[in-house]
Amino acid sequence: MKKIWLTIGGFWLISVIYFLVYVSIATFQAAVNENGFLSLVHGVMDLILLGTTFALVAGGLYRLFHRR
Repeated sequence: MKKIWLTIGGFWLISVIYFLVYVSIATFQAAVNENGFLSLVHGVMDLILLGTTFALVAGGLYRLFHRR
């Protein structure tokens, strides 16, 4: 079970790094706005960020209220 949470955490970290690079570099933002494939990648990274954030928060709350 720990491998699943490690994988989710890894995907979350990758998507956070992607968005930090996206916010920091104006030419990358322009490239994403102009290129359809990069826009698709951007959308997928957004879904990964939202999904993994939800999973980490839900898992953390579950562990907080269901201690053994």
